[in-house]
Amino acid sequence: MKKFYIISILFLVTLKLFAQNFAPVGAEWYFNEKFAFSGNIDYIKFTSEKDTLINGEICKKIIKRHKLKCNDRPDIEFLFSRNDTVFFLDTIFNEFQILYVLSAQVSDSWIIKVKDEEQDVDTILITVDSILTEKINGFDLKALHVTYNKSDENTPETYTSTIIEKIGDIHYMFNWYPWSMIACDENMTDGLRCYQDSEIGLYSTGIVDSCDYYYEETSIKKNDLQNNFTLFPNPTTGQIQIIFDSKKILTVELSDLMGRLIQSRCFFSNTQLDLTKFQKGLYIVTIKLNDKILGTKKIIKY
Repeated sequence: MKKFYIISILFLVTLKLFAQNFAPVGAEWYFNEKFAFSGNIDYIKFTSEKDTLINGEICKKIIKRHKLKCNDRPDIEFLFSRNDTVFFLDTIFNEFQILYVLSAQVSDSWIIKVKDEEQDVDTILITVDSILTEKINGFDLKALHVTYNKSDENTPETYTSTIIEKIGDIHYMFNWYPWSMIACDENMTDGLRCYQDSEIGLYSTGIVDSCDYYYEETSIKKNDLQNNFTLFPNPTTGQIQIIFDSKKILTVELSDLMGRLIQSRCFFSNTQLDLTKFQKGLYIVTIKLNDKILGTKKIIKY
C-alpha cells in the first residue's frame, strides 16, 4: 500500500526507538568532488563527531572538510534517527525534516522543503521505485532505488539515485540542489568514494584509487588539452559538434552542473551531441581517455 510520510510536531514527541543507527560517532563518508570548469578532482569528507542535544533530540554532529556551495547546506549538520527514519536539522525552516525513510516500501514517498535562489519554497518528492539488498563487507543492507522530483515553477527536475541502509544516498548525503543550474556553477559531486564505521569497517566503491585521492590539473597541461578540444555552436539550441585532436578512442560525457551524468559515448576524433530535449541552462562536456580527463568545456543551451 502506498504511504506518504509527513513530519509534524506530534510525530517528533513520540516514543524514541532507534532501530536505525545512522551516522554512529566516528563514521566517515568520502564523496568525489569535481569542478565545473577544470579537470581538478578533490573530495568532500563528512565525519560524525559526537552526540549533541538539539531541540530535545540527541543528534549526531556531522562536520565537513568543506561543502558543496550550490547545495545550500551548512558546514555542520545535525541528524537523528527514530525507528527506520533519519531526520536532519534544517536551519532555513528551523525544523527537523525527513532525510531518509529506510523502512519505506515500493511506491512510498516523502517530501523535503527547500528554498531556491529567489527564496521561493520548492519541494522535492522522493519516491521508492524498487528495493534490493546490497552485500557490503558481509552485511546485507537494504537499498532503496529512488526518484527525486523537484517541483520548481521555472526548472522542474527529475533524477534517480540509491539510498543504502546505514550509509545513505550514494550520490551525496543531501542529494539535492535548491538553486537552478544557471544560478550556480561551483563544485559538484558524482558519488560516494568510501564509507567507514566501527561496525561495517571500510567500504570503498572503487570510483577512484583511494578515499582521499586528489588530482590538480597543471595550467600548461590544461591549456594544451583545451587547445585540442573544439565545441560548436556555443550557445546552442540543440546539436553541438565536438572535435578533439586525438588518434585514440575517447569518451565524451555530458553532465549538468551538479555533476549528474546525462549522456556518455565513445568516439574517435569527431562526434556530436543532441541537447534538443534538455532544459535550457548550463551543461558540462568532458572528454576522457580511460577515465582520465583530457578536457572540459561549458555549453549553454538556450
